[in-house]
Amino acid sequence: MIIERIDPIALRVPFAQRAGAPGDPSDALHMVLCRVTTRSGLVGYGECLCNRPPMQHGLVATMRDAVAPLYLGRSVEERASLNVAVRVRFASFGRAGAVLNALGAIDTALWDIAGKAAGQSLSQMIGGAKRTHVPVMASLDRYDHAGRVRARVEQALAAGVASVKVHEYDLAVIEEARRPVGADIPFVADCNNAHTLADITRELARWRALNLLWLEDPVWPPEILLDTPALPGVPVGLGADLGSAEQLALYAKAPSVAVAQPDVCMIGGVTESLRALAALRDLNVSVAPHTPFIGPAALASLHLIAAMEAPTFFATVEAEDQMAPFAIGLTTWKPEIEVPTGPGLGHDPDPAWLKRHAMA
Repeated sequence: MIIERIDPIALRVPFAQRAGAPGDPSDALHMVLCRVTTRSGLVGYGECLCNRPPMQHGLVATMRDAVAPLYLGRSVEERASLNVAVRVRFASFGRAGAVLNALGAIDTALWDIAGKAAGQSLSQMIGGAKRTHVPVMASLDRYDHAGRVRARVEQALAAGVASVKVHEYDLAVIEEARRPVGADIPFVADCNNAHTLADITRELARWRALNLLWLEDPVWPPEILLDTPALPGVPVGLGADLGSAEQLALYAKAPSVAVAQPDVCMIGGVTESLRALAALRDLNVSVAPHTPFIGPAALASLHLIAAMEAPTFFATVEAEDQMAPFAIGLTTWKPEIEVPTGPGLGHDPDPAWLKRHAMA
């Protein structure tokens, strides 16, 4: 199967019910998808991690002008060696970031094609699904307001979600968000690297009292965690921004890190995700793939989670049903979500949806 075309697809998917949360006032998701077409006519889809117009412009250009030319005319079966070749070719521009993000979209699309050609789902191709459904973690926007975030948490709980994740910096706001969540429901706080290690250790008793499943990206610079002892009662999660299995394994060996979070886009696709899961298998960490997606990367993540030995959650971001490219509930808060069983990723984006949201 020879790769004939690689097309980045820039999309603007507007919210209908809100103009964005106070902490994230965007009124739309800005997405970058990837469509790969083979000479035989098979088509596969991938996705970049993207939610801002400037990143969208850069990712489209990076995919189209830098990464895609290295794939054209090559075979889908070469996807593993091509993934390495792109990393080596652009290593001087960094081993994480836009190039790896664009690479991830193309790589995922190639796995989609390979699965369609073989008549197998992605999870079948990578060892078989260990589960047919994955529990949903409601992943909230940042609200920067105790009352508003608590109200949104209560809405998530009313939908029956299995877990809750908030994106807040202020410890007092996080504490208020935690109050309505029962002790039997896992709770995650993602600080997006907003604190110093001194901030966390100074208020360690309060962080410990939250009884977190994990504290995600708590400090800047994150490298300080490599030499930090475990924080008693505060398991740290990180890794969504890392671009290789080696980087992820390095952090996973740190005493302070309890949860490794590979992101199928930022790590460079399904190929490197599999390498990362293999590298983490014998380390003393839990694995929770990062899933801030509603497109093909969400499907790829579901398959990866389904094939893992240990269960974890699919974090469903705040989006509305009309924003979804697939009619399978990827944007709906609910107790669990079904793992696709069709060939490849299991679903293609609705052509009418793509046309409606495509940017000129």
